[in-house]
Amino acid sequence: MAVDSSSARSRRTADSSSGPPPVSNATRYLCAAAYLDHGFRDRVLDELLFDPYRAVPPSYGGFDLMPVLHHCRRARAILTVRDALITLLFAAGLLLTPLTTIMWMLVLVPFVLLTVDSVRRAPLRVRVTILLVGALLTLWPFTYGLAPMLADLTGSGSSYDSAYEPESSPGDSGGSTLVEILFIPAATLTIVVVYRVAIYLTLAGTLRPGTPEPVTGVTHPKTSRRLDYIRRAQWGNVTMYANEDAFMGAGSIERSWSIAVELDRVRHDHVSRRRNEPVDIDPVELHTFVRERLKDMRDRVLRPNEGIQRLDIGDHVVTRGIFTVSDWHGDRARTAHPMIGQHGLPKCEVTPEEIEAIIRHPQGGVRYYQRLTINNDGQEIRDPSGNLVAPAEDQEALTSAFIYLAVEGRMLYTQFVVTVLPPALGAYHVVDQLPTMTGVRIAWEAVKMFKLRLLRDVLAAPTRVARTAVQAVRQSLMAPDPRKHIVYPYGARFSVRELGASEDLQTHIQVLDVAKYTRMIEQRLTEAVLDYLEDHEVDTGAYRLQAASVTMNTVSVGAGGSVSGPVAFGRQASATVHNSARPGA
Repeated sequence: MAVDSSSARSRRTADSSSGPPPVSNATRYLCAAAYLDHGFRDRVLDELLFDPYRAVPPSYGGFDLMPVLHHCRRARAILTVRDALITLLFAAGLLLTPLTTIMWMLVLVPFVLLTVDSVRRAPLRVRVTILLVGALLTLWPFTYGLAPMLADLTGSGSSYDSAYEPESSPGDSGGSTLVEILFIPAATLTIVVVYRVAIYLTLAGTLRPGTPEPVTGVTHPKTSRRLDYIRRAQWGNVTMYANEDAFMGAGSIERSWSIAVELDRVRHDHVSRRRNEPVDIDPVELHTFVRERLKDMRDRVLRPNEGIQRLDIGDHVVTRGIFTVSDWHGDRARTAHPMIGQHGLPKCEVTPEEIEAIIRHPQGGVRYYQRLTINNDGQEIRDPSGNLVAPAEDQEALTSAFIYLAVEGRMLYTQFVVTVLPPALGAYHVVDQLPTMTGVRIAWEAVKMFKLRLLRDVLAAPTRVARTAVQAVRQSLMAPDPRKHIVYPYGARFSVRELGASEDLQTHIQVLDVAKYTRMIEQRLTEAVLDYLEDHEVDTGAYRLQAASVTMNTVSVGAGGSVSGPVAFGRQASATVHNSARPGA
């Protein structure tokens, strides 16, 4: 089955002589998330690197997973060094000045509590109480460090020296005691601040708009094999899911409908009649016919600016990623599941012949959708003289439509699903603002952005070091092996692009664009199917009636208004009509 696709893979390999192309905005934002969001980074690394047999969801709209994974690994390495340094300082402090080190940890606890979501949502009196406790504990270095100085000035330092003998020596002065008290807090805080400033300088430099894809090198063979598979799998046409999300990577379902019509009713000389044998409709041929009509929206337009240039048409094969395991390395008669390819890895690409077989077997465990993705990059505007009126603006949102056509039970079943992928989280867009700032401003932004989280980073460093060590041991001793299981979960659990997305669209223009492209594709699909059926003399009256019900019932309801009939609107709306009415009824 021929595939027409203007995917990121095609664009990246189109002109290799011009050097590495710049990464997309969505890719840059999620690269920034690797440094700004610890939860995001940890989930990405656990999903993609821990299990070498786990499938990878496809990437749409120019998003590239490899730079994000590179920066996640880099951010983890830098963070591990930072936490190790802080942990070493705490260990040294517990050996040399245990009281001051423990007191510093106690000072951090109230401020760290204020960063917890449940505490931040607590009543104001609770937060004020915690803040007052933290403020009182903050005074301990001054009462502890300034007391010897005052005692020296007044000549009454003997009682104080005897009280704190374990922490001092006969030659200690009040000034040296204060330095000892403040050394651990100052050193740990300095490490955290320097780390945050260095991260922001990295964001301003290597992730500025127009930055090329990073060149990476991996020496560990196991990691290198996994990265090579991820690189190929993200451009594949197979979605092997673990959580029933057959459209993983494309966002949440915005709209869906289905139509079912009989194929044993034909129309001849304006008369509808039933036949004993159904009309022979080839679903593969119908898919090809529909695809050509959809391609015309991009390629066959009167003027170039009227074409949907960011329209990407491709194949989408979905299957639930839990298969019976066989020993593919042995010489026994058993073989692996057909969706498990070389070296026991999930297949990420199926051939055109396999796609045709999937289309013609609608009751199989693998399903085929024709996919259309529109990346809202926009296009530049020029006047008749060629002068630039407005540059292209990246709206970031992604609209995808999935078309399923099945001939089954003397019926033609048409399913239409629209998904919407919102832009990346707003916090990740900081990489667009930092490159224009001075070094001092970048440092201030780094400190201002994190505030109390700087103290949380100090206190949590030993815990993170221990957790990193445990994870390293777990990954080395508990490497997944499908041969040890009867069934094995190969399916991907989530999409990295969706993980870093906002909860919803950010502007009303994005909402309107989704509605526009949904209606355009919907109408194009409906007319293409109708034309194909009419060319084969199938009676289209029932199809037209159902299509009108699911595509034209757009109703605005005011006060006291009422709606009747099959209407679908809103997020994850769905309308299904099975109407047996005849033309003229």
